[in-house]
Amino acid sequence: MFFGKASKKQRRMYEVVLEAQLAGIEAIHAGANGKGVDAAAREVIDASEFKGLFIHSLGHGIGLSVHDGGRMAPDMDLMLKENMVLTVEPGVYIRGEGGVRIEDDIRVTRKGCEVLTSAPKQLMVV
Repeated sequence: MFFGKASKKQRRMYEVVLEAQLAGIEAIHAGANGKGVDAAAREVIDASEFKGLFIHSLGHGIGLSVHDGGRMAPDMDLMLKENMVLTVEPGVYIRGEGGVRIEDDIRVTRKGCEVLTSAPKQLMVV
């Protein structure tokens, strides 16, 4: 969500982050390694003009605490298992300008994942 008017660059940033998130979600299934899922999203951002600006992991487990159950990150082996619940939240951040992060919660299934978040995906300006 943008407040005021979103610039062309900010709209592009949103499009790239959304494409990265969808690539990450597409890569999720039981038996996938979280490292590979992170890479699928990171490749989208790094192929754009925002290369190197995705500065955190793609997501983390949700359990009894918010950051429960490991992370999907370039430096962590996390084998995804059916019924794990994780976040998928790529982002791009530009110092002094702001950033975009799109976050959804998912449940890993045998052949993919179920997106648990019902928020709309289109860019909103208020």
